[in-house]
Amino acid sequence: MKFSINTLGCKVNLCESDEISGQLTGLGFQKVDYRDGNPHICIVNTCTVTSESDRKARQLIRKIRNINKKAKLAVTGCYVRDHSDFLKKSGADLILDNDNKKDVPGLVESILKKTGYQPGTERPANTDSDLYGKHSRPIVKIQDGCEQNCTYCIIPRVRGKYRSADRGRITERIKKLAEGGFEEVVLTGIHIGKYGFNMGGDYGLADLLQDIFLKSGIKRIRISSLEINEIDSRLLDIMQEHLQRVAPHLHIPLQSGSDDVLKRMGRPYDSGSFIRGIKKIKEKFPHIALTTDVMAGFPGETDKDFQKTLEIIREINFSKLHVFKYSPRPGTRAFLFKDSVAGQVKYERSRVLRELGEKMRDVFMESNKNTELAVAVEKKENKSVLLSGTSGNYIRVYFETDLDFEKIRGKLIKIRAGKKYRDGLLGSQNT
Repeated sequence: MKFSINTLGCKVNLCESDEISGQLTGLGFQKVDYRDGNPHICIVNTCTVTSESDRKARQLIRKIRNINKKAKLAVTGCYVRDHSDFLKKSGADLILDNDNKKDVPGLVESILKKTGYQPGTERPANTDSDLYGKHSRPIVKIQDGCEQNCTYCIIPRVRGKYRSADRGRITERIKKLAEGGFEEVVLTGIHIGKYGFNMGGDYGLADLLQDIFLKSGIKRIRISSLEINEIDSRLLDIMQEHLQRVAPHLHIPLQSGSDDVLKRMGRPYDSGSFIRGIKKIKEKFPHIALTTDVMAGFPGETDKDFQKTLEIIREINFSKLHVFKYSPRPGTRAFLFKDSVAGQVKYERSRVLRELGEKMRDVFMESNKNTELAVAVEKKENKSVLLSGTSGNYIRVYFETDLDFEKIRGKLIKIRAGKKYRDGLLGSQNT
């Protein structure tokens, strides 16, 4: 029996889809593409963080349903909570929210058994290498849930309260991944800075990192998004103690440089504390790459507020900006705010932010020319002899090599960065 699985949204969703896929292949299912693989069941793991995310979910579900009219359809993820009517009209046979996402493999098997499916015996239960076989930088989910309740965000509603994965299972998984040949692992979650919070708070992210470094042979850990108020001295000390094993990159959401807007957003910091936190990071790691999220057009944002955002972005000098236009979400407090920003103004502010981000990215790329970068080899470019991967400081690096791609996929290799190429840099392998 064949299945397809498609994922929208964040790294957490991607990690959870990997787990579903690994369990199904372990049960004897064959993974195929929904477009031409004739799957018996199609699984869609959805996102609902913005209105655009909702649109993409609906579009993908309709497309899959139209191409695979006889297949069963299973939909899970953040979108399903508030859109059951659409999903039922679309012919979804299985609808599961995030709390029940772990049940997808068993329920899929149960549905297909009713059609005469018998589990395959030719494939053993999945291992970590099976689970992450398609990813050169495995993603390990360490935490779920968010209770920050920013006024614009629906994620706490669809993801629930803080929940932390067992530290022993995390370190053991990363140990096995390292033994299996993977050399970089990405730690992800909905709010990973709150790791351990629901378990009393005596053991947090810094402690987990220390355990990973001491108990596994992994060469490089990449930490995904962190809030500035969660990056304390202990975490920075652990990162510095294991400097060669931590990717020199942090993603720290700013959202706005205006204290008034930050307060209305319900963010847990003001512009001054954000800048002070960044300065502490740069004091310990002068060459670290810092990326951020910034939102344009939040209700009540004035021209003065927007200028403050531009000023703080220039002062910090991020290596990359992720720009979002404010999108009203039913069920959030901001949805009821009356002082909305005109669409054209939001569009113009987004354009200005993106242009600033592109200039800053170009400067950052230029500063990395003729430097040696440790690149996690990820993929072979289509119709090209080029390989590509991600550097420690989050640059897409393209290069040629005489080495067999399959033998170096997932490995860290030294590349001498050269000129700008596509969305990154073109380099050559150091010999």
